[in-house]
Amino acid sequence: MKWAVELGQFDIEYEPKTAIKGQALADFILEFPPTFEVEGTECVPEPQSPIAIPENCSPWWNLYVDGAVNGNGVGAGIVLVSLEGHKLQSSIHFDFKATNNDTEYEALIAGLKLALQMRVENMNVYSDSMLVVWEIKLEQIPRSKNADADALAKLGSQKDAHMLGVIPLEIQYQPSIPKIEVLDVEVEESDLWTTPIQEYIANGTLPADKDEARKLRYKAAQYVIYDGILYKRGFNRPLLRCIAGIRCEYIMHEVHEGICGNHSGGAFLAHKILRQGYYSPTLYKDAHAFAKACDSCQRFSNTNKNPAVPLKTLTSPWPFAVWGIDLIGGLPKGKGGVKYAVVAVDYFTKWVEAEPLASITARKLVDFVYRAIVCRYGVPYKLISDNGKQFDSNEMMNFCEHLGIKKGFSVVCHP
Repeated sequence: MKWAVELGQFDIEYEPKTAIKGQALADFILEFPPTFEVEGTECVPEPQSPIAIPENCSPWWNLYVDGAVNGNGVGAGIVLVSLEGHKLQSSIHFDFKATNNDTEYEALIAGLKLALQMRVENMNVYSDSMLVVWEIKLEQIPRSKNADADALAKLGSQKDAHMLGVIPLEIQYQPSIPKIEVLDVEVEESDLWTTPIQEYIANGTLPADKDEARKLRYKAAQYVIYDGILYKRGFNRPLLRCIAGIRCEYIMHEVHEGICGNHSGGAFLAHKILRQGYYSPTLYKDAHAFAKACDSCQRFSNTNKNPAVPLKTLTSPWPFAVWGIDLIGGLPKGKGGVKYAVVAVDYFTKWVEAEPLASITARKLVDFVYRAIVCRYGVPYKLISDNGKQFDSNEMMNFCEHLGIKKGFSVVCHP
């Protein structure tokens, strides 16, 4: 729209080109192709000299193929070069819809048919399509060396066939390889969980056991049959198609690792199948078993592969949450008359906080906890000490209760 506005004042119409996706990069690579070493090249001449024949080697012909898709139509061009350098040119117009890749394959097939008619035994095939070359292992050449086949392909894509003149034109109405018709083969299975319910709803058949017959009547009230297919009713969801046996395994395979599969876990796999409109009473159990049996999930999933070890008690859930505190003394007097020490150790990181004291009153310990622990690492979850008078005093209890710290005491024989 911006270019249309800018060029409109000069009576210039702007027509955007159609998307070419990655074709520009492919064309660039084609202009600078890599070199490949092919076994047995002593009997294969270079592309630049197709007429040269090595000794003790059969004659080699050269086949150039190309396809074209544009707004006028779809076509293909073929150039078959004989040993003497004579060119047999052919152009094909496809009277059906095809993609760029389809035309490249059709051109290759038509070129091989022409080579069979000419009774060619040894032949080099050249194409500027990277897809064809990589999958069939032919030889890739730059587009500039495939100009003849490219021109014929563009002529074949034109709707007007009379403009070709003396060059033969063939009109192909159907693809060379017909589409494969996929048949939905129903495999009859016995002893499925859906069989008794279907027989009761359709024919009123009940088991001989009275208890089993009563359970089946209650269960069948949740199901309904439409067009011969069993569905389960739901309170807050549409009808769910009941699956069992091979069909259940096929659906789990497609959802788990199909075209849109993401190798999800068992619970998520079961939820996805339910959202797609399928139901099975053992769906969650089967989905978990299917995910566990997936080879790719076992090899590449982000699971903990460490060996199992005995469980251990977790003394602290996170750093600086639980502290152990105790007194040391009496010690030889130091500077300032200090002869005691208070030590606090974090249970998670084993970090130590210590401070010398001249007296071990409850007020001194409260100041130490507030200054060395609370102000530096935040309010702890729990404070553990022995049952000394300083730790079991009213001042310490009121301090812990005011800040929401749980006060714990260790066993006397295990300080």
